[in-house]
Amino acid sequence: MQTEQLVTLWILFIVTISGNAIVLFSTWRRKRKSRMTFFVTQLAITDSFTGLINIMTDIIWRYTGDFMAPDIVCRVVRYFQVVLLYASTYVLVSLSIDRYHAIVYPMKFLQGERQAKVLIGVAWSLSFLFSIPTLIIFGKRQLSNGEVQCWALWPDDSYWIPYMTVVAFLVYFIPLIIISVIYSIVIRTIWMKSKAQAVIISSCPGGKTSAGYSSRGFISRAKVKAIKYSIVIILAFVLCWSPYFLFDILDNFNLLPETKERFYASVIIQNLPALNSAINPLISGLFSNRLCPPFEDRRTRRLGGTFRDRSDGGQEMQVLSKPEYI
Repeated sequence: MQTEQLVTLWILFIVTISGNAIVLFSTWRRKRKSRMTFFVTQLAITDSFTGLINIMTDIIWRYTGDFMAPDIVCRVVRYFQVVLLYASTYVLVSLSIDRYHAIVYPMKFLQGERQAKVLIGVAWSLSFLFSIPTLIIFGKRQLSNGEVQCWALWPDDSYWIPYMTVVAFLVYFIPLIIISVIYSIVIRTIWMKSKAQAVIISSCPGGKTSAGYSSRGFISRAKVKAIKYSIVIILAFVLCWSPYFLFDILDNFNLLPETKERFYASVIIQNLPALNSAINPLISGLFSNRLCPPFEDRRTRRLGGTFRDRSDGGQEMQVLSKPEYI
């Protein structure tokens, strides 16, 4: 399946790089950059480096067969691959914490603009810190089949079990528990505010709320859309990474039979984390109304004038100029 794997990796690489490049270009062009824009940018940067370092190096090694570079290159490449492994998760945790403050503590959220940068700084710092053992564990070595590869320098393969167990908990299980708890609180808060809003609507003339706010209780449409985007991004992460870590844990404990089906499943599952980096920009494009500003401007002209030209007063322009999604 060497040819099929190479074709799959090339497709993932092209989609990952081109998709995230469009997202980065879109966020760079925005004049009004919100905190959600900042997190989308960080996620796109992480996915772009995943394509360049993780997917591309895998493609090169499949062409060369043996690892041709020096030992130091092996250790550095493996180190940054693991850094991106941690960062892809911890950026999502940071995004979840930020959304938690946006919904549960909106007043403090508005006053703490530095929080987003601090969260991302902590996420990347932990990623670089937890990846340091990789510089010691991995190195250039000759395998039993005669191949020279960038591989773990264990005395024997039994060391894979504690190593992969610790990595699985630090990269996947613990962050997933944190994210699940956070969004449970967020969804509960939105539900409680929707009840409060129902009471207010019943006491308002005509039963109408203020412009620019949803029926979920003093939560703007942009915030609700950002929450939906975050949940979809996290669901994509769970669907792509769950089979990978579950398969690795079962494989390390020798709980999987040595069959041809296991080999084919392994080939597919090993590509799922890379698929996540390719899916994320597609999700961003699905939720963003401004991913391609030139096309949006052309569509606006085709509909007949700008929003400002069509508005009868200041209120409509004020509502329509609110940032959608981020």
